[in-house]
Amino acid sequence: MRTEISKTNIATNEAIDKAIAHKVSKVQERLKRYHPDVADLEIRLEYHDKLRSHECALNLKAFRDTFHAKKSAPELRLAIDRSFDALIKVLDHYRVKISKSLHAGS
Repeated sequence: MRTEISKTNIATNEAIDKAIAHKVSKVQERLKRYHPDVADLEIRLEYHDKLRSHECALNLKAFRDTFHAKKSAPELRLAIDRSFDALIKVLDHYRVKISKSLHAGS
């Protein structure tokens, strides 16, 4: 899976980079059976001065579909965790849906 990270008004440290890598590996694990080399994950990290909040937006292009997750939080790590958790939930739901349709067609 190709991963691209863009940052606006924000700097990350080693702990944040490790957390992102860990979350990306969880997404990759879910895609292992489904040709992960054709998936693209875009990670956008932003800090909004007026709102004093961090935002993490994820776009995963896979399976001819695009999955989105976008969460805000006062802390960057929390925004990252929430957005990846939301993306993984959507991805798991999609995988169950695909499995059911494949078994129904058999």
